[in-house]
Amino acid sequence: MKFTKITEILSKNVKKTVLYESECTNTAVINLQPGDSVPAHQHPNTDDIWVVVQGEGELLGGKGVSLPMKAGTIIPNLKGEAHGIKNTGDEPLVVIAFSAPVPIETFPVD
Repeated sequence: MKFTKITEILSKNVKKTVLYESECTNTAVINLQPGDSVPAHQHPNTDDIWVVVQGEGELLGGKGVSLPMKAGTIIPNLKGEAHGIKNTGDEPLVVIAFSAPVPIETFPVD
């Protein structure tokens, strides 16, 4: 398995802004324009909780699994679970991600 930095899997149109990072936790805002996505990946030692605050999209799991999500959806991606995101709407998709513990190792999922 190759360790991948999360910035390596973000497209140039996907913006991730880290709001804060402590010794234990990290919070970021992820903005995806219509049609943009972050491919499925996993964090072997970190939970990554997503709160959708604007737009519509799909949670991309491993093996082609996808689930709809929209503003108000809370998605707990527990350590080791495959998760990615795609904006399927016609406005920006905005997600707040709470992650713990840090540092966050990221591995792509086929």
